[in-house]
Amino acid sequence: MAISTGPTSTLCRWACSTRYDDLPAEVRKETVTFLYDQVGGMIASATLPSCQPLVDLVRKLGPGGDCSIVGHPLRTSVTNAALANGTVAHGAEVDSTGQKGTGHYAAITVPVGLTVGQYVSASGKELCRAVAVGSEVAARFQSVLGHHGTRNQFVTSVGATMGAAVSAGLLLGLNAEQMEHALGLAASCACGLTSCHVEELHQTKSLNRGKAVEAGVLAALLAQEGYHGPREIMTIENGFFDAYLGLPEAGHEVVEELGENYLMRQIAYKRYPVGGPNQTPLYAFLQLIKTHKLVADNIEQIEVSVSRDAFQIVMTNMHPSVHMQTILSLAAVYGELTFSHIHNPRYREAPEFKAFQERARIFIIPRPGRPAGMGERLEMGITVRTRNGETLSQKLRYPLMSEAEIKQKFRYLAGLRLDGNEVAGLEKKLMAIEAEKDVASLVRELEIPYADRS
Repeated sequence: MAISTGPTSTLCRWACSTRYDDLPAEVRKETVTFLYDQVGGMIASATLPSCQPLVDLVRKLGPGGDCSIVGHPLRTSVTNAALANGTVAHGAEVDSTGQKGTGHYAAITVPVGLTVGQYVSASGKELCRAVAVGSEVAARFQSVLGHHGTRNQFVTSVGATMGAAVSAGLLLGLNAEQMEHALGLAASCACGLTSCHVEELHQTKSLNRGKAVEAGVLAALLAQEGYHGPREIMTIENGFFDAYLGLPEAGHEVVEELGENYLMRQIAYKRYPVGGPNQTPLYAFLQLIKTHKLVADNIEQIEVSVSRDAFQIVMTNMHPSVHMQTILSLAAVYGELTFSHIHNPRYREAPEFKAFQERARIFIIPRPGRPAGMGERLEMGITVRTRNGETLSQKLRYPLMSEAEIKQKFRYLAGLRLDGNEVAGLEKKLMAIEAEKDVASLVRELEIPYADRS
């Protein structure tokens, strides 16, 4: 068969030829940080209703295997572990997002790295290389899909499936030709509908990530066995971008400045356990509460201006980690917003919370402009009107988290399931993961008994 020379082939040759030490130092550092951040979130999320039923099904289906499910005392096959770990990775709204609409790929490539890395006994550098390169591929696919936006789809799952295939393929040792087949196969499995937002338990939204991880891993495993997918899947007729955008030529954009400009560095870590569009309004609201010593009884009205596509998400999705009115009401009543405030229903059942929701007026206002995928989700304003006639406003761009804040977040989330010594030991190993000879033992440490230590 003739060697293909289009953008899909270019992407595969770059991925397979890029060594970990070839990556810029800042990319390597970012990879370790967002792997560390993602693992903390997975530990906290693993037993939520968005994840537990799927894990229970994996256990029922059997048989067992050698691959761990993070946060559960369970091992299964590599593909079932990929499905479960991908679902757990977005079981709650704590995984990192992107500054310019290219985020959420940590919830794809990290579970791929942990699962397939354990499966092949990869070294820490091999795992980090797969996560970094796969994340760059995922970021580029998501960026192109989000930029054109000609069709309504869940971009973060559709595009990230391709990054998952690359991450898995690198850990399995695929060559460039095999990787191209893996991408061709993964493209046929890519899926994700924005209708996930109308399901109130966050299960479909979490499953979207799980299916993307499973599809990418399966595609790479099949390619390793000699299974073929369509060549040049990015640009051919009825290929990836033709099917998802109606623009096959958009595939060329994926490889622009490849290896020079790393989109995967445009990460925005989440301070709060809520969706990306909620981060900035919540930050601004909590700043007003702190600065002006606001209490729920003195708040009469809240107005939030959001981008038009963010408006659809925060108004349609009724899960307390995404629904804007619920999030702001919780923050108003409790003066903060933690993982427990979101996921323990007693906070929403409290009389003071219900009284605030009945009394206070909360308006979410869509504003015209460019799509939020171009960065507007991080730029929002909020106005609070008090019962004594004051009007307090704040408009800002979401301030990125410091390293100290990311560590504090990890320790809190991991500490919901682990004791202090266990958290400290795991943190040390994750931050030094590049030196690991075999990550399998580290991944096995993420199997956590069902004991509530929160």
